[in-house]
Amino acid sequence: MRKMTNDKRLSSSDIAYKEIKRRIIEWIFIPEQQLVEEELSTDLEVSRTPLRQALYRLELEGLIIKKPNGRMHVAPISLNEAEEVYKVREVLEGLLAREATEQMSEEVLQQLEDILHLMKLAADQGRNEHTVKYGSEFHALLYALSANETAKRFLLQVDSLIERYRRLGGYKNPAYVPAIPVQEHEAILELIRSGDGVGVENEMREHIKRNLEVTKDTLKLYLHDEQ
Repeated sequence: MRKMTNDKRLSSSDIAYKEIKRRIIEWIFIPEQQLVEEELSTDLEVSRTPLRQALYRLELEGLIIKKPNGRMHVAPISLNEAEEVYKVREVLEGLLAREATEQMSEEVLQQLEDILHLMKLAADQGRNEHTVKYGSEFHALLYALSANETAKRFLLQVDSLIERYRRLGGYKNPAYVPAIPVQEHEAILELIRSGDGVGVENEMREHIKRNLEVTKDTLKLYLHDEQ
């Protein structure tokens, strides 16, 4: 059992929501796995009512589905959904990256460099999961600079799905090459340093397009193995 953090600022429902979401995104709970309320309630040390509230939130985010018999399952994955998610991601993240570049400060630039350094170390050591996670941190920090609250709000609505698919290649593809995303982030950072917002947007969109192809290749392997 994973002991849950005692954080008085969060409700039991919030804590259950965050933990179940983490397990789905990190592929601890796999696609179409049944989620049994009794087991989750015991494991997470939370009563049924806040647990159901958490599950409902995750259902709204598309991470959980309710079957006709009322049972809850981790949502399935598909090539079609991956393509839809990445098309939305490409447009929104490209826009946010460009606008963030225009607002860049020396402090945030240094933080991006620090994250990229950690990402490269992880890639050099073959720690694919950490390479992916540092990449996510790089993106999140960059987009926080943009003043476009509408784009950030839309991106947040699909963030759970993005994070789930983002991890697929690094976690499930034996042919994953962590040096490639590192190189792509280095190219993005170099354009950020030069203040080339349009160049950053184009590079970010190309990075996401390539990531989609890796995700699709991995999905084909994963779905084939599950058959």
